[in-house]
Amino acid sequence: MASESASGSATTGVGSSSALQIREIVQTSRNQEVWKDYNMCIMTDGHKKAQCKFCFHFFAVGSNTTLKNHISHPHCEVLKAQQNQNPEAGQTTMGRDGQVFMYNPDYLREQFAGLVIQRGLPFNHFDNEQTTRVFQNTMQPRYTHVSRSTLKRDAMKLWVAAKQATIDGFANLNTMVNLTTDIWSASHNLPGSYMCVTAHWIEPSSWQMMKRVISFEEFSSEHTGKNLKYMLEKVFVVYGLKDKILSITLDNASNNTSAMNKLRLKYNPPMGGRFYHSRCVAHIINLVVQAGLKVPIVNQMKEAFKQMLKDVFKSGEKNRRRYIKICHDAEKPCYSPNWDIETRWNSTFEMFESGLKQQITLSHFHDILVSKNGRRFKKFPDEYWGRIEMLNPLLAVFQNATVVLSGVYYPTSPLVLQQIFFISCKLSDLELEGGVLSSMVKPIKRKLRKYFENMPPIITCAAALNPCFNVSGVDYLIENISRDLEFADDGFATRSVDYFHESFQGLYNMYYTKYGSHQTQSTTAEGSSSQKSRDPLSRMVHGLTQHKQKKARGDPIMSSEYEQYIKTDFVRGLQPKDYESYDVLGFWKTKENQFPVLSRMALDILSVQASSVASESAFSTSGRILSIRRTRLTAESLEMCMCLKDHLDAHERRQHTTPLELPLDVEEGVFNDEVQMNEATQLTDQEIALDASSDGSFEEPPRDYMLSSGAEDDETQDGAGGSMSHGHGQYTYY
Repeated sequence: MASESASGSATTGVGSSSALQIREIVQTSRNQEVWKDYNMCIMTDGHKKAQCKFCFHFFAVGSNTTLKNHISHPHCEVLKAQQNQNPEAGQTTMGRDGQVFMYNPDYLREQFAGLVIQRGLPFNHFDNEQTTRVFQNTMQPRYTHVSRSTLKRDAMKLWVAAKQATIDGFANLNTMVNLTTDIWSASHNLPGSYMCVTAHWIEPSSWQMMKRVISFEEFSSEHTGKNLKYMLEKVFVVYGLKDKILSITLDNASNNTSAMNKLRLKYNPPMGGRFYHSRCVAHIINLVVQAGLKVPIVNQMKEAFKQMLKDVFKSGEKNRRRYIKICHDAEKPCYSPNWDIETRWNSTFEMFESGLKQQITLSHFHDILVSKNGRRFKKFPDEYWGRIEMLNPLLAVFQNATVVLSGVYYPTSPLVLQQIFFISCKLSDLELEGGVLSSMVKPIKRKLRKYFENMPPIITCAAALNPCFNVSGVDYLIENISRDLEFADDGFATRSVDYFHESFQGLYNMYYTKYGSHQTQSTTAEGSSSQKSRDPLSRMVHGLTQHKQKKARGDPIMSSEYEQYIKTDFVRGLQPKDYESYDVLGFWKTKENQFPVLSRMALDILSVQASSVASESAFSTSGRILSIRRTRLTAESLEMCMCLKDHLDAHERRQHTTPLELPLDVEEGVFNDEVQMNEATQLTDQEIALDASSDGSFEEPPRDYMLSSGAEDDETQDGAGGSMSHGHGQYTYY
């Protein structure tokens, strides 16, 4: 603000003929009635001048009468223009074309604060005398210096206002709110952990998915179930959510389970709390895939492939440059390697994927390295390339499931069963084909069975509210997944279907009691058919259609809303490719009058998150904000940065992106750019001959800062400290 003490240089302002510059703006205790419109400036020659805050003219500081008359008569050209244009228009200035336009320094600072928060910039980004001079000389002469503390204070005001708006919004919200939460340990060897809580709901008026990071608080105590419960309760109280929570999505750590049990006892959620704790499916996928990758033959192939990449890219700068030149000469792409990290299974898929794209050049160059120095480099077996080509389609199914279930602006919980069906189909196909990779199917199925038999009922109920599946479709998916996963208990599928029906019917009865006794017009069910295919999606659609037709035979005319919904095929004739992109929220928006009770269920249930990626993605952002260059950020400032950024991004509907100035991987794509631009370093003939004595140090790629190694189902003991990050890691696709 103009009246604040500020240091730095500035030009003398509009209309001044003096060549002097402002050395410092200081506070004054003189007549505040007069000096509220002036800055006390110390000039470069040491003299004091009074500068009008409107027209920036300079005056001697000795006469208060002159200063008062300049404002009150007014002699100030800007004030005269303001009065002629609109007496209530606020501060204005003269444009280059002679027209008057608005200039509001408070609004400008507010925009600066939003820019700094959204882009992850330091608060001193505009705290620079050269920046001030540029703005004053080229854009707005009345621009005043914006200090770091001023910008931080403005950002905090924005967050306080946004937080209060969110609290008021929840108070007036006539629907349930679902949460995701996780814990992150600070990077760059900084002490402390932080707990992120993200709220998800569906806006009743627009049927749009909404998401807000509502808490990013320091969690300095032990990560026990008791302390987790306490942290969550604080969020409940602050935002008035004690009676508005339907489900909370967390990972499988035992302290999370303990905390949820304690909260369930205290708040007595609906239906005994069977929907209260939803396990993160992305975490389950990580554990499932890791079980398969640990099979000796697969692990040996993975480690050999990783070693080959290290030989090419990490055995010395000369070797790296040689490889770039070979790619350029052969007009082949050259990609930066995606290093395999144990706690991020999709990094294995990405490592194989990028390697397959440059298989010819990688294999050729590595063979050269081996031929020149067989002691140091070991040949990568040629047969491994064929196995990787067979393995990657399986990993691609898991990758696609992770991407689909990590969305922000569409319901993810109704899609879990569908993705598990795709995975189980692929596993069965791979097992039937036999071969060396079939050995990894059994451990994957064993781990997937462990999750499926304890799958929270919110997942099946959410799938039933997807008209593509409906209740009969969920029955079909449960039965087929149970068969593909080879449960030893033949009665498991029947019991699972019964439990699903009990949960869905009980939930409907609860909502029916609360929201009405409307009955809908009777209708009849119709079926559809499609050609059976080995493609998992087409196979699913064909099976769903046949199952619905079988269920529809002999059904009586329906009278209740519930019966009408479950016995009607709303997607007859829908093409298989349209199932994955079906607009579930759009369906319920158009069916509110026909199904008033079920639409209320959909409002509450469809916002339940399949994974905690929404909170984990905040950790990716926090790692950039709390960077090695900004280690002095307080816990309060970090929470403000995280929550306000998400709030501002929400207004632009871009919470699925992270537009920050400092990306983590600055090398991404750089190799290929060098090749395409022909900027690879030219090598001498001697270098091209690959002097085997060239040395270089190998650096192990850094582990993902937001992950803890060795994450496993329910193995974190209640009371154990440390990070609870569950390992599905930092995603770029949420």
